Amino acid sequence: MRDKFSGADAFDQVMALEGEVYRAKEGRRTLLFEHGGEEYFAKIHHGIGWGEIWKNLTSFRLPVTDASNEWQAVDLLEKSGVATVKIVGKGTRGVNPAKRESFVIMEALTERVEVEDFLKEIPHSLSLERQLALKRAIIRQVADAARRMHGAGMNHRDFYLCHFHIIDRDWSSWTPDEPLRLPLIDLHRAQIRASVPHRWLAKDLGALLFSALDCPITDRDLVAFLRVYLGADWKQQLETETSLWTDVVKRARGFYRKHRGRDAQLPGAFGRLP
Repeated sequence: MRDKFSGADAFDQVMALEGEVYRAKEGRRTLLFEHGGEEYFAKIHHGIGWGEIWKNLTSFRLPVTDASNEWQAVDLLEKSGVATVKIVGKGTRGVNPAKRESFVIMEALTERVEVEDFLKEIPHSLSLERQLALKRAIIRQVADAARRMHGAGMNHRDFYLCHFHIIDRDWSSWTPDEPLRLPLIDLHRAQIRASVPHRWLAKDLGALLFSALDCPITDRDLVAFLRVYLGADWKQQLETETSLWTDVVKRARGFYRKHRGRDAQLPGAFGRLP
């Protein structure tokens, strides 16, 4: 990026960057731009103001005041072996949290299809057997990413299937021994601690379950997830951590009722929980 943004006013050049705007809210712009024949995403924070900070604090939410959350989360995911975006530029200036300016620039993903949408329409060019194999491979990959992320002490806070992406390709030649890349994105609200508290584990996993219910997932799909996320003793862990998984189901049910206007039908492994 140094040849595009150079000189003493390089930071100002980034802050004034223009392109295809994907999101503009709460003092933050997310846009797509091109440089040297390549596409990049930029998240530009202009300062959220004291009003937004106090609104978050009075709602017992930690306000996101700059882009550092994003690059710290990316760094942790990379170290943990979770596919994510590649950062090519970052910066911050200012001490006042209400006016702090910052940015993060990332290479645009080649994986543009949201996994949630992909699972709803598994390519029919595959045989039924390979459709199931591809579905299970995706589920296991998502479970592995969740296990690594939570094990590293990070919770996403918007942990929906739509924030995993998959490449748009001809899947007719896909075979089960072919590795998949499902980068995890939208990390600006992520939290990092020594370990993830119960509340935030339940929120992440509840959001993930909610987003999977219409894909749809079966009891065996859920077991495939649990075998990777919890390990071979997943049944025992469901019993010993009933409080956590009950809260996961409650959150998923609540999200579903709020956004779909009806009660969720959960797979058998979870359907017995309150």
